[in-house]
Amino acid sequence: MITWCAAALAAFVAVSAPTVTAPATPTAPGGGVGRIALSADGNQHDEDDWASSAMTLAILARAGLQDDVVNYIYDNHIWDSDPNHRKNMTESVMGAGERFGFDTSRFHDGADPAGLAAGVASLTAEINASGPGNELTIVLAGPMETTWMALHAASPQARTHVRCVSHGDGSFNQTHGKTDHDGHSYDDVIELGCQRVQIPDQNGNLGPTDLSDWDYLKELGPDMEWLYSRLEVAEKGDVSDAGMAYFVITGEERVSRSELRTFLSSPRVPAAPAAV
Repeated sequence: MITWCAAALAAFVAVSAPTVTAPATPTAPGGGVGRIALSADGNQHDEDDWASSAMTLAILARAGLQDDVVNYIYDNHIWDSDPNHRKNMTESVMGAGERFGFDTSRFHDGADPAGLAAGVASLTAEINASGPGNELTIVLAGPMETTWMALHAASPQARTHVRCVSHGDGSFNQTHGKTDHDGHSYDDVIELGCQRVQIPDQNGNLGPTDLSDWDYLKELGPDMEWLYSRLEVAEKGDVSDAGMAYFVITGEERVSRSELRTFLSSPRVPAAPAAV
């Protein structure tokens, strides 16, 4: 097990920040998805993230939203890390990023102190850029600490234009950092002033299942066949966290496997051309 340097974490939280009352719970983003930030662990505890992370990127790519993903902090269980877990998670995230056309320079390994610092600084900048008509949606698929760190360092006013998406109620990811590592919870993140977007637990529809339920991926081309291979590594057929990405795109809070199959089997939307 690799223990992350606690001194680096302390540097981010040395200055206290004022508390801002969070706005009322909003609906899914309207008028376009806008900028998206992602977070996930997978380097400790959550083997399902090896599948969910790759599926999340496949979903966003299918909608042509590669350029809208401005930050991804993966391996974000910053307190300690299992080397094999970290290797598998990194292969899933970077492999999917490269295959599905994302700018992987925006992807940051939170288990590496330099990657953590760069990722949090980048996310803080994206939060500070947020305002009316330019909101940021953060998909929280791991512990809350890295998102809390970035929000804590950001402008209190800008925080109110950030949506923080989580699924379930009192889940392991929502509470683990605080209960087990003296860190922060989802409620602590919301108390910094971002918008609470809390959808139902996705395990009911997209949780553990027989891998045969995903066999169709192997018929959708080499990239999706590779995606199937990441589900094989994770073994459980569990892509529950990816339900949040589908929600961000569609507003659907309880996507079924059959709905996801229809979505993934449809023609991929071309990524928007780069601005000139």
